[in-house]
Amino acid sequence: MAMTENTYDSDVIVIGGGPGGYVCALKLAMLGRSVILIEKDRVGGTCLNRGCIPTKALLQSAELFSQIKSAGEMGVTAEGVRLDAAQVNARKQKVVDALVQGVQGLLKARKVQVVQGEAAFLSPDTVAAALADGAQKELRAPAIVIASGSRAAFPPIPGIDGKNVITSNEALEIDPLPESLAVIGGGVIGMEIGTAYSDFGVNVTALEAMPGLLPGMDGEVVREFTKYAEKKMAIHTSAMVKEIADTDGGLKKVIYEKDGQSGEIIAEKVLVAVGRAPATEGLGLELAGVKTERGRVLVDGNFETNVRGVYCIGDANAVCMLAHAASAQGISVAERIAGEESLVAMNIVPGCVYTDPEIASVGLTEEQAIEQGLEYRTAKFPFRANGRSLVLGKTEGFVKIIGGTKYNEILGAHIVGPLATELIAECALAMKLEVCVEELANTIHAHPTVSESVMEAAEGWLGGSIHYL
Repeated sequence: MAMTENTYDSDVIVIGGGPGGYVCALKLAMLGRSVILIEKDRVGGTCLNRGCIPTKALLQSAELFSQIKSAGEMGVTAEGVRLDAAQVNARKQKVVDALVQGVQGLLKARKVQVVQGEAAFLSPDTVAAALADGAQKELRAPAIVIASGSRAAFPPIPGIDGKNVITSNEALEIDPLPESLAVIGGGVIGMEIGTAYSDFGVNVTALEAMPGLLPGMDGEVVREFTKYAEKKMAIHTSAMVKEIADTDGGLKKVIYEKDGQSGEIIAEKVLVAVGRAPATEGLGLELAGVKTERGRVLVDGNFETNVRGVYCIGDANAVCMLAHAASAQGISVAERIAGEESLVAMNIVPGCVYTDPEIASVGLTEEQAIEQGLEYRTAKFPFRANGRSLVLGKTEGFVKIIGGTKYNEILGAHIVGPLATELIAECALAMKLEVCVEELANTIHAHPTVSESVMEAAEGWLGGSIHYL
């Protein structure tokens, strides 16, 4: 039963139609609440339109292109193989459009009112939506969910606003491809786009200010990944970019400092991929009395702000800047608004990197286990000892299990190698159900599958894998 009063336009207003906002709106509608969803662009947000989905579509094309070029190893001869960049772009957009249309259809079917406009608070229960035709529409609701997402972060580097300096948005349009690309940032975005461009044949150089790539991930996994990444692109870590300048030949010059020495990279284009920041500017949060800290909206354990009835989910609260985390938070908030109990395990959120090889992880890294003073041990199983991995021709990497030695609980799981982003779900479920390492080891896995490597890593933790010394 909806709780709308005559003074309200709906039970809930959701600001932002990304994977947090639209999922929250759909769940609210399923729970019988009337919902207004305000989105300034297309539903699906950055994830569907300019992030997760188009990036993975590019990576899929890049991987296939790379596989075909090396198909001779499997006895398949392919001649005249070439890249059709325009078709890559067209297919990517077709995938994006199909998913966006699917979300639009769901919102319509569940009677969520979608308002296309830019939202800003006027008070804790009132939002103004600036419409495309210049008009302004005031909307009121007893509960408001902020799901405004994030934007590309720009460090204060001289020349960063120059020509041919791009973000991930522009990098998704590969027609035409540059001959060379300098990537500032060795995190997830930089590595994924760098991998795709490298597989397309672009000369890629990556610069990362931290001592290693993919800061925050398990160090052993990063070191393993780096061995393969260095075969695809030039990598400079502990490299602080000082300036981006033009050359006389029309190329870009990236000047950096490493170990007290100055260096430079010459490239046709420069990708700035140093991370993302909450997109909360212009929301009028001060008029609602909502507290923020360095741009992120402060929330409690239920994702409610300091203002009762105002919630914030997803990248805007920066608790965990991942699309699936935003969706989980959206469902939890919807259930709470509807009066139901809801818990979301934000300590068990898998993270994935769709590079080659893939990386996936859940739970604590080994560095975090050490920092927390936990008693633990680790075990690894290499994919080179797995039959299905050999068949696939993808034997790089390993599965790593971190388990507590007192209770045999799974503290973390980290995978670098084939199908890592699919395999991690089993580990996340095991942690969610508080499964011990021996239960993971004693679960019969189908053969031959890559997933057997998870079982074998757990067996190794208990004392020895059957198929690895």
